[in-house]
Order: sequence, then structure tokens, then C-alpha cells
Amino acid sequence: MLFKTLSPSSALDVLQYADIDHFRESERYACAESIPLKAGRFAVLRASLALQSCSLSLVRTFPRIINGYDLSGRLVIVVPMNEISSARINGMDVGQSLIVLKGNVDCTVYEPEGRLVAILSIRPEALHARWLGFEQGHVLLRLPDHKLAGLQALIRGILETAAHQSEAMRTEGLLETMQATLFSCFDDAMCVGRADRAGARSRYKDIVDRIDDATNTNRVSDVNCDALADELGISVRTMHTAVHAVCGSSPHRYSQLRRLWAVRRQLRQGAPGLTVKASALAHGFWHMGDFSRFYRDTLGELPSQTLAGARRLLA
Repeated sequence: MLFKTLSPSSALDVLQYADIDHFRESERYACAESIPLKAGRFAVLRASLALQSCSLSLVRTFPRIINGYDLSGRLVIVVPMNEISSARINGMDVGQSLIVLKGNVDCTVYEPEGRLVAILSIRPEALHARWLGFEQGHVLLRLPDHKLAGLQALIRGILETAAHQSEAMRTEGLLETMQATLFSCFDDAMCVGRADRAGARSRYKDIVDRIDDATNTNRVSDVNCDALADELGISVRTMHTAVHAVCGSSPHRYSQLRRLWAVRRQLRQGAPGLTVKASALAHGFWHMGDFSRFYRDTLGELPSQTLAGARRLLA
């Protein structure tokens, strides 16, 4: 509902991403990549405010798996702004916790439902001594309910001021005051919050990484769960449990999604002579009818439409 109270202004940028490819371009700065879980109408909203040495954004997300991040020394704090609490990071339940990320995080986030989140991205030179103590990686920070509510109210107030009082935003010292208030609130959160040191890569995440490596190395076939489980010294059941915890799906489905997006990337290049069949076969999809249905059901269009659209743009 918060986006209904926000409108673009000279202080606040409001963007709507009409398709996943446009949105994925925006993720490149953090070396992240979203894999949508559902087809259908795609619409992501992002409102952004630039402060003195950080940015504050509000994002309405979509069901997805996110792999990343490399934040180049920045500290990023993700604040839940609605009651959706089904997200997981490296297989750990996020709930209503803040996610604190720093540096090269290398995590997998599973969001089975779209969420509304605020994101504070702080440049390295602005990090306080307390924040510098965070090791590279990520931490879940659980706040008392009243503290979380207070932080959410502060963020709403700042964004609504930027949307509706753009002239006032030019007042000397106001942006600096807003930033100082945000930083003070997060300092307090880090003092009173219960930290779950999820920065160490979990065993389940390691298993998913090995599946990623196997998919990247041999993209022309499905992951052989029996062989990979044997190589890792675990049972196939443990492998299924790990992938479901981290990615919300079976190893087979997760591998399929990764290879499907590799096909889409190739088709969107619109290379002369490229065919849908050649791209599908190159990524391990042997049955064209099944592949086309899977592509349409997941991405909302036929692969031939993706290729034709890319060639129209190149013409």
C-alpha cells in the first residue's frame, strides 16, 4: 500500500520495471541475479532517495531466487516493510528480521512471495566504527516488534516527505539530518537486536553451490543427483533437503530453471542463424514440446517470441 502514497518528485525517483530483463539490468551493480519463479504479468516498483553518503530505496519484489551479491565494500540493510515472512537466505528463515549484508556476500535468497522491503545502501567511507565490525557476509538481525515498527515508520516518513515536499527537501541540512537520523536508528537496532550470524556459508548452501558448478560445467544434461551426492559424500535425500531449504525446489527443478534462463539469455542476443531448437539442445532440453511448454509456463511467452522480439530490437 505504501507505493500508493509515493509519487515521483525532484527528490524521489520512482521506477517501474515492466519486464524481468529490464529489472535484471538494474541488479548488475551488485553482481546479483534474480530467477523468477512464476510467469504472468511482471511489475516491480522501486522508489529511491539519494542522501549524503547512502541511498534509501523501497522495492516491491516478486517470487524469485536471487544469487549474489558483491557489494564492493558497501553495507546494505534490508528492512521488511510488510508482514510477508516466508523468505529464506541460505536456507535460513528470514521472518521479520533485518538482513545486513557487507562486501562479497555470496548468498542465495529464496522469496516464494513478493515482498515490500526498504534497502539502505551505505558507501564504505560512511561506515561507523560499529558497522566496520561486521565481517564480510550477512547477518540476520531480529528487532523487538516496537523497534521494527519505529524503524518502518521512520522510513515511510522520509520517503513520503521526499515524494510530497520536494521543495522542503532543498532546505539546507535536511538531507544530512535525515541520514543522521537513519544512521542513529540503525545504530540502536544493532545494539538491541538479536543477531543470527548467518554469515558463515551453511552446509546446505555449499551443496547448492556444487549443483551450480555441475550445471555450469555440463550444461547439456540434468544434474545427476546420485553421482553428485556420492561425490559429496551425502545421501540423495540430504541433497534434496538442502536444495529445497535454500531454493524451494528439487535439484532437478532448480537445474532446469538455471538452464532455462541460460537459453533465454542466448535467445535475447538474437544472433544470426540461431534457432530455438539449437539453443534448447545446447542447454540439455531434448524434447522440444516439453521445453516450449516449460518455457511458456515459467516465462510467460514462447521461446520463439523471445527470439523474434530480440531480432526486432536489433533490426
